Amino acid sequence: MKKLLSLLALLTLCVVPAFAQQTISQSFTEVVNLAPAAVVVGQNFSTTTSTGAVASTTGGAVAAGSYRISVTCFSATNTETPQSTDTAATSVLTTTGSTSTVTIFPPICTGGNAVGWRMGVSASGGATATETLQTINATVCTLSVSSTASCALTSPAVFTASTNFSAGSGIGPATPGTFISPALANQANMALFENSNYRTRIVSWTITGTVPSACTFNIQTGATVAALASVGQTITCTASGSYALPSQALANFVAINLATYTAGDTTTVTTFTLTDLPYPIVNYWGPVAPTSACTAYTGFFTAAATTTSTIYTCAAGTWTAVTLP
Repeated sequence: MKKLLSLLALLTLCVVPAFAQQTISQSFTEVVNLAPAAVVVGQNFSTTTSTGAVASTTGGAVAAGSYRISVTCFSATNTETPQSTDTAATSVLTTTGSTSTVTIFPPICTGGNAVGWRMGVSASGGATATETLQTINATVCTLSVSSTASCALTSPAVFTASTNFSAGSGIGPATPGTFISPALANQANMALFENSNYRTRIVSWTITGTVPSACTFNIQTGATVAALASVGQTITCTASGSYALPSQALANFVAINLATYTAGDTTTVTTFTLTDLPYPIVNYWGPVAPTSACTAYTGFFTAAATTTSTIYTCAAGTWTAVTLP
């Protein structure tokens, strides 16, 4: 009998791990990419504190003048930082004669999806923020992979004529800019492999600094990463919060799709965490009332507002508010 009990105990230990799925989670932090370092004329290289630009008296046809220069960093998805600070005298390049060439070196750009840069040059004697975005093509520099033209991060821009050195209104978007990291379409590289073993998905997000002026996301599931599609509803994330998807459907992959995001200013930082549980929960929750269809055994959903909360239950496939006596 003792041997039989020992054998049963051993078999039990062997079976338990098959059911003891681990909770899994993944996080990413959304940050604003700041403007690159200001142009410093006379420097034929760039650092994290200065972007180089030089003039040569030969090889071109740039007219004599004093030209203000600024640069931006550009992403593969055509988002852009604000322009570099151009208020210092060191950002003004002076040429003499009529055969000059102007070379602007690529700035040091941060952010994992930075692929290129763009430059602005003012008319001679131009004031701050009066640069015009220059024509960027394969003659000026080696192009990046962005669909809107930008120079590769390894390529300087060389101008042999000053025909486009004219008065403008600066380059790049207003602060804080549109360049964020990671880029909006992050589900392709931020997917969790569930292997059809997880019933509950919870997203939490924490904001520091100024809250974003726009922020929405969906939870996406799919048989493959390429097949990820939104489930549940679109959630607004302009204030810190959390959302438990009211669904027990199994899937191979799950991800957060950050659909829209605009930082409030350069201090805006938002951290998203996706947590998967291998078991269903009784009470789901979110910042707004559920709008998707529901299924039996989903349980309750609590829409948590600032001053009141409403409980919903699944009735005939529809989330219905519970009326309390």
